[in-house]
Amino acid sequence: MRLKGKVALVTGASKGIGKAVSEGFAKEGADLYLVGHQDRAGLNEVIENCKRLGAKVDGGLFDVGNYEEVTTLVKNIENIFGNVDVLVNNAGIIEPTPFLEISPQQWDRVIRTHLYGTFYCTLEIVKRFMKDKKRGKIINICAPAAVRGSVGVSDYASAKGGIYAFTKNVARELLIHNIQVNAILPVAKSRMTDALASFYGKEGERLLNLADPKELIPSFIFFASNDSDYVTGQILTADGGMMC
Repeated sequence: MRLKGKVALVTGASKGIGKAVSEGFAKEGADLYLVGHQDRAGLNEVIENCKRLGAKVDGGLFDVGNYEEVTTLVKNIENIFGNVDVLVNNAGIIEPTPFLEISPQQWDRVIRTHLYGTFYCTLEIVKRFMKDKKRGKIINICAPAAVRGSVGVSDYASAKGGIYAFTKNVARELLIHNIQVNAILPVAKSRMTDALASFYGKEGERLLNLADPKELIPSFIFFASNDSDYVTGQILTADGGMMC
């Protein structure tokens, strides 16, 4: 029960990695505020699963790329829990498209969800819950495309590259407040990897046989727990050796 007594906000909690992390945190004793965007049924399922594991859970559908919606969800958390100890910036979308076919609208949508969403949630959670208490854990999500060339994901890779730099710089600035900011570069089966496999066709078959997101839970628990009190500004690759 390494997260007993902690409250965690997990964005992108409806499916995949967000679902696995939410349920893993519940097993470790955390209470949760879970955020999805459009998948109400999926979010409700995760909320009920976490409640059965003994957690106090609430949440809702919000667009984390919209600052007004982020301020609303943060106010909800304040009213329900009065506190946040752990933030997992997991919300994201992917629309595999060749670079020359990416529209300005798609570019804005992808960058806004990943990079703006990470900024908005981090800013509001730190200012409202973590700064004065001088403690907190922030976990961002990076991606292989942020550190190596790929095809069809220039918008997504740019957003994740921004999150990579954001993690390093914010970790440095928040040292004085005893807030640890780290990122995980995960590779596991999800709606995103399914979309990439479909885009790549036969060459993407290896993306259909990836590990279950549950394999990533220990990495998230490490960064969320007191075990990582002396670790900040780090990018942990959890990919089963894919990028070796």
